[in-house]
This record gives sequence, structure tokens and C-alpha cells, in this order.
Amino acid sequence: MAASAALTTIEVVMKKCALLLCLVFVVVPLCVVRQVDAQSAGFEVASVKPSNPNPTGPLGAAPIVLPALGRLTAQNVTLRMLVMAAYQKQPSQIVGGPEWQNSTKFDINAKAADATLTTDQMLGLLQTLLADRFKLKVHTETREVPIYALVLARSDNKLGAKMKPSADNCPDFKVQQQQQLEALAKGGLGALAAMRPAPGETRPCSIMPMQGTPGSIGMKANGQSLATLTLLLTQLMGRPVVDKTGLTGLYDFDLVIDIQTLMRVYQELGVNMPMPPNLPEGPSLMTHLQEDLGLKLDAQRGPGDVLVIDHAELPTPD
Repeated sequence: MAASAALTTIEVVMKKCALLLCLVFVVVPLCVVRQVDAQSAGFEVASVKPSNPNPTGPLGAAPIVLPALGRLTAQNVTLRMLVMAAYQKQPSQIVGGPEWQNSTKFDINAKAADATLTTDQMLGLLQTLLADRFKLKVHTETREVPIYALVLARSDNKLGAKMKPSADNCPDFKVQQQQQLEALAKGGLGALAAMRPAPGETRPCSIMPMQGTPGSIGMKANGQSLATLTLLLTQLMGRPVVDKTGLTGLYDFDLVIDIQTLMRVYQELGVNMPMPPNLPEGPSLMTHLQEDLGLKLDAQRGPGDVLVIDHAELPTPD
């Protein structure tokens, strides 16, 4: 009975982890945003308030940034996460800023005049809002930074058993992401849960959590490019990942993520995810990447753009 109860607890926690992971990869945009003149446009209406310190709901204090259908909804987000979303940077690519940028959380509701704006355009408006309400001033510098090079792991250049060329003819991931964001904006968390494939189901042109072992979560990708995989790995590894495989075209692959990597991602996003005791530890993401996909990450250093926060102020609530 005790063993059964422990297994049930682990399953519940891992399902919640899977839902949060879906939020990370669907809600926090992965596309490379075209720089927008932050002074050229702004939201028609915008409200910025402190977050509820005792939130309720299925995700509790999980951070959400959702730009879709002409509206921007952000809940339980720090300034650092807003900057990450607006300027498409990982935590290691942002330097400077006030002490409260990682602790003070906000809720934002904003409406654009045009409901047909793309994700790129909505994030441009978010840059404007940050400059207006948080008095944010930033600049970009090129520095020598730690990176990972994604390369083929085997001397014969063969891929692993869980990665193969895709038969799907999929649109660019940015288009797929826009569709997912709009579905989430219309249907809420119920729509997010509905995006997850059933056990054994394969959905073309998608990246969704799949059932993993008690110590890991899987991501099933269908019809995705190596550029999308490197973006996923960049978020998971916390540093830029550069594709040096030479592979082209679209691929189907299963990516297994260990719980330690997940906890680091959630910690960077300000998510407190208590883990049950005695949770099994599975092989690392690096091991799965090499054994399952036939790829590996080589630690290197190279030039990279970092965003420097020169100034920011706490906003006046409204």
C-alpha cells in the first residue's frame, strides 16, 4: 500500500512537471525575435500589479507569459523573466540589473489595438511597456561566453535509434508556436493539457511532453529542424547551443530530460517545485542525447551577444 501511494505521488508530481515543461516551451517563445523599435508603438491599455503572494490554481505560482490574439497576459513573473521573453535571452545572456529583478513578481494584462499582431510584434510592444512602466534601459554587447556545440557523436555519423528524418512537411516552428499560443489564449490550461498526445499517439508538426520514467520527462518532436532542437537545448542547458552537425531537413526525435535539469530550469524561472522523497534519478540529458539521438554537446567558448540592464525601477501599480 505504501509503495503504491508513493508511486501515485511521484506520478502526480511528474504530470505537473510535464505541464510546466509544456508552459516553458510553448508560452516562453523560442523564436528569434526581430528587433522592434521600442519607441514606435505601445499597448492600447496595460495594467501592471504585484502578484498574489498566495496564488491558487492548478499551477500555483508558476510564471506565465502569453502573447497572443492582441493580448499579453503575464502572471507571477519577475522583471528578469519579462526581459527574457521580450528580448529572447536566456538567463546566462542577461547581466546587470537591480537586486529585486529575480524576486519581486508581477501580473500584467495588456491589450493591443490590433488583435492580429504576431508574436514578434507583441514582444516588441512588451519592450515598449518595460521601458515605459519599469523605466528599463538596456544595451547589447558582444562578449566571449561559454557555449555548447551540437555535433554528431558517432564516427560513422549515424543518428541514434530515437532520431530519424521526418516524413512530415511542417511549417516553420514560429508558425507552429503562434498556433499553440492562440489555442492556449482561447482555451486556457485545458487547451494546454489537450495538446498533449495520448499514450502511443503521434501528432505531426508538434513538440509535446510524453510519458517518461519517474526520474525524467520526455519531449516528443515531430517534423522539427535542428534549429528548433538547438533552441530547446539552449533553454535546458542554460547557455547558447550552436548547431555544428551539418544536418538539414526535418526530424522526428524523442528527447529525455532528467529531473535535475528540469529543476534547474524551473529554479531559473522562479518556480518552486517540491519533489517527493526518494525520487529515482535517471541518466542525464547529455547521456540520453548521445545514446538516443546520436548527438553530443561539446563545451566551447565563442562570441555571443549579452543584454546589459543599465537601469530599471519598480513600477507604480495600477
